[in-house]
Amino acid sequence: MDSVSQFVLGSTVAAVLLGPKLGLRAVALGGVVATLPDLDSFLPFENALDSVTYHRGFSHSLFVQTAVSPFIAAFANFIFKSKQISYSFMLLTVWLCLITHSLLDSLTTYGTQIFWPLDVGSPVAFPSVFIIDPIYTLTLLIGVIGFLFLIRKKQASAQKLVQVCLALSSFYLFLGMSAHLYVKNKASEHPQLAGKRIHVQPTPFNILYWQVLAVDDTKFYTAATSVLSGCRELDLKSYPRLTKLPDYFSNQELPSSVKRFEWFTNGFYTYQNSEQGFKISDLRIGFAPFYPFSYVFGKATNSEFLPHPPKRFKGPKRDLSSLTHLYKLASLTPKGCW
Repeated sequence: MDSVSQFVLGSTVAAVLLGPKLGLRAVALGGVVATLPDLDSFLPFENALDSVTYHRGFSHSLFVQTAVSPFIAAFANFIFKSKQISYSFMLLTVWLCLITHSLLDSLTTYGTQIFWPLDVGSPVAFPSVFIIDPIYTLTLLIGVIGFLFLIRKKQASAQKLVQVCLALSSFYLFLGMSAHLYVKNKASEHPQLAGKRIHVQPTPFNILYWQVLAVDDTKFYTAATSVLSGCRELDLKSYPRLTKLPDYFSNQELPSSVKRFEWFTNGFYTYQNSEQGFKISDLRIGFAPFYPFSYVFGKATNSEFLPHPPKRFKGPKRDLSSLTHLYKLASLTPKGCW
């Protein structure tokens, strides 16, 4: 999720647990602690692909967060020692602020390596909420702002408000998870998608309209739909897909960062030979033909591969008209049932 959402989630968690003793400082403490995992964004990486696939890595691991929580809690207790907060309660608060960050991130398409360093497959992703969702964020923000205004004179009301807002925001995530399962189940029943790997995710800024992606060895399929109708025919579009590079690459060693990107996408990727060179695209992020997570990593000349450090593919710019088109696809008049 975006940094604002993560900050207010941490602030809300801390306000619920430490609000009566720390007041306004609970909001600051929770927000700062919840932001710590995203500091990995500032680490230097060898190339553009590595900066993507190593983000949400070790700093988002539940094991690492559990290991560092005692030290952060001890430091926080030292700062607020005059407030007589038990170490165990401070530890619980810090731990929850950290792990809720990673658990929330795992509900987005990007995925999160919550079990690092265990080799348990691709980053965990159960896409239930878009990376920026105004409803989710505003619900938490209302609670935090209300808490700031009420805590000095109406402590009970302030506590009640953040508790209600945390519950409502959590319920919103539950609705997104339910919608995810509903759409994926419907998509799996579509005759054209039988036997194919399917990925579903909400369209930007909401949980009502959803994207459907399916892949096989030669094609990928895209569609948009809505949870508002239980009777809808998917308007599928198909595109050619390359799961591996041409045969003459067999004697060439594919850059490790490119192979890692295959892993990062959980298999929802495609190769393509563009004018800028060979590229790999994450089909989960974006919507055909706009895939912002596309990276060029080399060119072929006379059956010889000339690699270079992966760099972002410079494609056509996406504007609001493409987003409008996506919503129109999702809200077409039903032609029949899935």
